Amino acid sequence: TKRKPWQTSTRTKRLPNNWPQLRQQVARRAGGKCQATHHAPQCDGQGSECDHITPGDNHHPNNLQWLNHHCHKQKTQQENNNDNKTERNKNKDHKKNTQQK
Repeated sequence: TKRKPWQTSTRTKRLPNNWPQLRQQVARRAGGKCQATHHAPQCDGQGSECDHITPGDNHHPNNLQWLNHHCHKQKTQQENNNDNKTERNKNKDHKKNTQQK
């Protein structure tokens, strides 16, 4: 059986004790609507998941938004792609620098 990425993540262990209340606050603030800046084609406009705008462990309400599942998945994939590109560029720079020495 294929595992979902979040099943092996430590993310839930890093969430604050008041995470359920924060989720409710973010959902209320959004009026239940998806707040994505770029909506996935499957988005029906209704949010269902709380997302960290800037990835990491900043759980301040100003860093949280309410997203549709498809928009959240799309945003996370884009962030992962960007992280992978950054890592590849670091490796290229390191290799280039060591070859020039």
